[in-house]
Amino acid sequence: MKIPATMSLPNNLDDVDAGFMTALLRARNLIDADNHVVSTTDAGVGMTAGYFSAIKKVKCRYAKTTNAPDSFVVKTWPEFENAPREQIADMFAKDIVAYSMDSKGFYPRPNVYLADFDAESDRWALVMDDVNVFGDQKLHEHEMSFDEVMLMVPKLVEIAVAWEGCHEGEQAKQLDEIGLTHWASPENLAAFKQIMPGGSLIFDAVTGMGDSTLINGFPWDVELGPGLSELFTKKMDAFYSAINPARGATCTLVHGDLRGDNLFFAPATDAYPDGWLTIDFQLLTRGPVPSDLAYLMTSGSVLPEVYELKNRDRIMRHFFDLFMTKTQKYKRYTWEQFRQEYSVMSTVLFVYFVGFGANIWQSGINNELPARVEVGDRGDTEADLAPEEMRQRMWWRKSIANFRTTFKDLDLYNRLLSLPLNEGAMGAWVELPDHLKKR
Repeated sequence: MKIPATMSLPNNLDDVDAGFMTALLRARNLIDADNHVVSTTDAGVGMTAGYFSAIKKVKCRYAKTTNAPDSFVVKTWPEFENAPREQIADMFAKDIVAYSMDSKGFYPRPNVYLADFDAESDRWALVMDDVNVFGDQKLHEHEMSFDEVMLMVPKLVEIAVAWEGCHEGEQAKQLDEIGLTHWASPENLAAFKQIMPGGSLIFDAVTGMGDSTLINGFPWDVELGPGLSELFTKKMDAFYSAINPARGATCTLVHGDLRGDNLFFAPATDAYPDGWLTIDFQLLTRGPVPSDLAYLMTSGSVLPEVYELKNRDRIMRHFFDLFMTKTQKYKRYTWEQFRQEYSVMSTVLFVYFVGFGANIWQSGINNELPARVEVGDRGDTEADLAPEEMRQRMWWRKSIANFRTTFKDLDLYNRLLSLPLNEGAMGAWVELPDHLKKR
């Protein structure tokens, strides 16, 4: 959905006003030439959305009665950059391309009215249906149940099968053309090896604070092993080598950020037949078959009883058994290999917390953003935080608890100890300030 020839891409959210929406909706033949948007009402979407883009909801009021949609979500370039600009540009381009891909064998997603960018002028824009109008967003306040996760499995399997073996052949060419790398590719790992040292030591300090509400009395240095984030950062090349297709790992398309705030459940209709849909494809990648399931199950988006070992295995087995009835590429895939690939990909959100979160943890040291409670030196408490900051911390707390349980079951720390150190360049390590060293 390119920008109409008579229009210009917005520079920021403020540019998407009544005039812009009138021109766009007329160009899409959704309103007549004698109708227009009288006014728009804007609203935010919460702090756990918009890490790599600026987002707002837009409600349109029309001059004349129409059947056109009136509720939209708009995305432009982020105000706060959590990663290098080149990395954000790459992610935004993926998001835009994903909304332009053939829907067959792809993730259920909202209808989109604009998906375009101009990298030279640094303008990026998405305009799509506001799914909250007809669907229930699985916000992190209300984690997913066992039954809800199981409802998603058939479609996730369908997508995995549709793109199986996409590291080679025509599908590989298609994904190569849009710059979609594999999670274990040297390019992707190099990017994270640059940014993770900026957050590793701070995240280790935070997860070691048993008195923090983010940790709830289960410090990681005791529960998992001392310095897990630092150790992982130094050994991620070897750790992720296990999912390299060149070494026999499976490969398929991967959403990259399949978590509650990006998921909606809605009654099945002709327009949305699957009962659920997802948004935010900025982290779209390639990886092994269980990747999306592993990410969802470690995202803080599911209830503790869902990611508890017994039910986790039930969900994994359901996915695996269904996949094996449909696969054409991986008929010799074993349960053991599936579990191994799942365990590796269960660490992806943790990498995001340490790497993409590096700027957040560093800002906390400067007494900014919600992490200042743990790492600032002013003595701020949760009583000093805004409601949206508390909501962000709520998601952190649930994800950190999920990581702890999952990594303990996987014996992640001891697995890392046996691996060799990374080769190649690493980013600058951000050391702890004195007030954190004394804790």
